[in-house]
Amino acid sequence: MRNWYKSSIALFVVLWVAWTTVMAQEQADPFGPDETTSRLESEPVGIDLSSHLEDIDLLSLEVPVVVTAGRREQKLGSSPYPISVITAEDIRRSGARSIPDALRLVPGVDVADLSYGNTAVSPRGWHGMISRHVLILVDGRQIYDPMFGGTLWYSWPFQLEDIERVEVIRGPGGIMWGPNANNGVINIITKKPSDQQGLTLVGKGGSRGMNREYVGYGLADEKLSMRISGEHEGSDGFKEGGSFLRKLDDRYRTERISLHSVYQAGPKDTVTISGGHASVQNGYPPSPMVGFGVKKRSGSQGSFLLGKWAHEVAENNTFELTGYVNDCAVCVGSPAIDYRYQQLALQLSHTFRPRDNHQLTWGIDTRQDLLDGTNADPFLFSKSYITSGIIGLYLHDEWRFAPRWILNLGGRIDYDSYAGWYPTGRISLAYEISETALVYGAVSRAVQLLPAGLRLMDIPMMNHLVRIRGNRYLDDSPMMAYEVGYRRKFFDRVDADLNLFWHEYEKTSALSMGLGPPGLLRADHEYVGSSSSYGVELDLKYAVNRELTLLGNYTYQLLDARLSEPYRNTEFISSPKHKFMLGARYSPTSDLHLSSHLYYVDAVQSPNPANPFGTLRSDPYFRLDLRAEHEFWQDRASVAVGVSNLLDSNHLEGGTSFLNKAEVPRMVYAELRIAFR
Repeated sequence: MRNWYKSSIALFVVLWVAWTTVMAQEQADPFGPDETTSRLESEPVGIDLSSHLEDIDLLSLEVPVVVTAGRREQKLGSSPYPISVITAEDIRRSGARSIPDALRLVPGVDVADLSYGNTAVSPRGWHGMISRHVLILVDGRQIYDPMFGGTLWYSWPFQLEDIERVEVIRGPGGIMWGPNANNGVINIITKKPSDQQGLTLVGKGGSRGMNREYVGYGLADEKLSMRISGEHEGSDGFKEGGSFLRKLDDRYRTERISLHSVYQAGPKDTVTISGGHASVQNGYPPSPMVGFGVKKRSGSQGSFLLGKWAHEVAENNTFELTGYVNDCAVCVGSPAIDYRYQQLALQLSHTFRPRDNHQLTWGIDTRQDLLDGTNADPFLFSKSYITSGIIGLYLHDEWRFAPRWILNLGGRIDYDSYAGWYPTGRISLAYEISETALVYGAVSRAVQLLPAGLRLMDIPMMNHLVRIRGNRYLDDSPMMAYEVGYRRKFFDRVDADLNLFWHEYEKTSALSMGLGPPGLLRADHEYVGSSSSYGVELDLKYAVNRELTLLGNYTYQLLDARLSEPYRNTEFISSPKHKFMLGARYSPTSDLHLSSHLYYVDAVQSPNPANPFGTLRSDPYFRLDLRAEHEFWQDRASVAVGVSNLLDSNHLEGGTSFLNKAEVPRMVYAELRIAFR
């Protein structure tokens, strides 16, 4: 009966897409003038594209420029990286409730909800609660946890309504951004305040007591533009999960506030100041590993302050100076895992053209991390306070040595206070087949550095029966990556992107289990072997006409982990062998927007929070998300209804030893937006 139900729903979606395609094709001239279909599928919400029409074709699905790959503006179609862009419109039409949710749209990116407020995200595998192989940026600011590594997504103040786009690099991106970008870089880019002038109100409510309220106000004059925004979000969390050892408690509540200002100090100087704060109550359902009878309220707080000065020396000659401070406190519901850290960073980058066929970018990055474990009970580290630092120098040259041939050479050297010196590099060769087609190959050497907290951790768990300990003398973990990519636009309607990759990880770390002392069992963090991963990524976007866009991607990936310990001891979720996404976005009128996205993810295995010696299996699942939105009041207001995970009442996507097991439920929601311009 259950399979029949899923098949019926899937068949309905296929027929619905086919019907909308036929109806759309019946338009007299799908590419001719039409007063009611002037919105572009790729148009970011709140941005007037009239000034960009010379840069982008009316039916183009790509953003004209990206900034993450080369730390400068460059055309997406000419970048020798497997890079994808999620626009504000993509986020809105997908019905995503968070940035990790929206990343399901990107091929090669593994996403697994672990609870309402925790998501495992990483390109090309190695995803878990702490995904140490991917570097997350917000407007170029790193939010990498110096305790365990990775990023706690929901601890930081960025609101969906304030995001212009998300740029995703799959594969090594550390030449420009430093270590821990082995599998990719995800850069969240916020909107310019001048594009959000006036008052914006958003209210959303849905299943499991989910509610979200957003207020934003923007203003601008000739030199200064500013945006201030705040948001509250709450939910009863996921319902199904837990075990006989501990009932699931997934309540979640957060408040976020942020300020972003841009000052045009002169014709060649721009100063940006931004800051924000987020506070999360609960949000981390305690794992049975915490121990019997042990209770502590979970939560986190994250704050930041950023300043940036951009100066144009001359044409094709610019530099940027950026400084920022991060301050974050985290407790995952265990008295022993309660910590706070501050990060102070300074970045200088300079881009110029020494010759017409060379584009040089160089820079210096430095960051200091301060970790405080004094709130932990009884202890978290082998000492109360930890200080670490890193400094890096990089140089990148884009050399067009022939009309259609481009050679990219990049090198970087970093010094870490624990790991010492380590070099990284990337070389790529690209050939422009035509103005709309590019093929390239690349070889990279990247490195993952163990964070200082992971080196010096000493964590008692399960009423002191288990002791988890780090090793400060572990060196860096290098990897080699080999990539081939092909990108092309067919008939001005279809964007195709095909990538093949092979990653070789020289060292893979995991918890090596043994008998105590200390404790009855001891888990030491050690290098336990090497690993390989390889796969294929395909991304397709088809603009049938102005009203209808079809989306699709497919990923095949395999992980060969040659380890002396079970894979579950790495604290990562295994890579799904197959996954795909099929989407359709249809606007029968300028005011009505319909969208559907069907996802498939293959079976995975992950750590079992109820049994440290067992593996938690997640079966393959289909997920269907539907959304309908109607705009009114001259497009200054809209109402939307939608459902996520329509095909299942609940399904499991992964697990971690540090959180209780939680299954993703079906969620129904309604949303109202009003903008006063």
